[in-house]
This record gives sequence, structure tokens and C-alpha cells, in this order.
Amino acid sequence: MRKIYISGFILLSTIMATVQAAPQVKIIERGYYEFTENTERLTHPLSTSGYVTHGKARLVKETQRIPLKKGRLFGFRFHIYGIEKNIGIIPLELVVIHPEMKKPDGSLSTGYRYNIALKLNNGMVEDKTGYSINEDYEMVEGDWQFEFLFMNKTLLKQTFTTYLQEK
Repeated sequence: MRKIYISGFILLSTIMATVQAAPQVKIIERGYYEFTENTERLTHPLSTSGYVTHGKARLVKETQRIPLKKGRLFGFRFHIYGIEKNIGIIPLELVVIHPEMKKPDGSLSTGYRYNIALKLNNGMVEDKTGYSINEDYEMVEGDWQFEFLFMNKTLLKQTFTTYLQEK
């Protein structure tokens, strides 16, 4: 009888440790933004455009409906927390699905994916992701989905709908 109690306690302790270590997420804001300082455009072959733009941005409008405009940046800020404080990074995979785009080389794109490692501070991190529409071929209406996977399971998913504005 004593062995059963000890085995049950060990099993329960293992389950509790796993639950406590599982990351949790909160979306802080979502919508479209404008850059507030100088930006840096870097080559990133895995993204649809082949580039990523880094820089500080401020939220212009909280929304999931994004009016298309060249130079428009849309996305979201999020907070990941609840991870053991002694863990230094969280490995994630970002999967982006977007409306079909015909790129200048004639190829079609409906999304991209790549791995990232976010640096944790006391078991948490705040970060942002999104997309900046800079090219004519990116001006497509439809649904966008940004999904972060942790250990091949969805940790966070955010959707947007882009649309052409009436003139």
C-alpha cells in the first residue's frame, strides 16, 4: 500500500512540475502600427518578401481588420510567461499563412515558417511580430494567420484580415 502512495505522489509531482513549466501567453495589443524611429531592413530569405524590417513602432489602431496600404505594418505584441526562471531561452517556430501572392520571379507564396529563440528574463519575455507591406504584389486581400509553436504545439495564434480601401 505504501508503494502505491509513493508512486502516486511521484506521478502527481511530475504532472504538477510540467503544468507549472508550461508557457502561457497573453496578447497585449494587435492592429496596425507606424515606425517611430529609423528602421533597418534586413535580408531574410525565409519570409515571403525576402526581408524583415526592424525598428520601434507605435500602435495606430487596435484592430484585426487591416486596410491595405504600401508601408503598412501590422501585427501584435505578446507576453510569454510561466516558464521556470532558470531557463534562458524559449525555442519557437513562427508559422505565417497569408493570401496567395505572385512574386516578381513568378513563384507563388501562401506563407512561410522559421525558428526563433526568444531570450527569457525571469521566465518571461515580451515580443512582437507582424508583417510590413512594401511591394505591390503584397497588396492582397484575405486572411493572415500568425502562429507560434512550442514543442510542435500551438502556443499562440493571431489572425488578421487585409482589405482594399474604397477610394
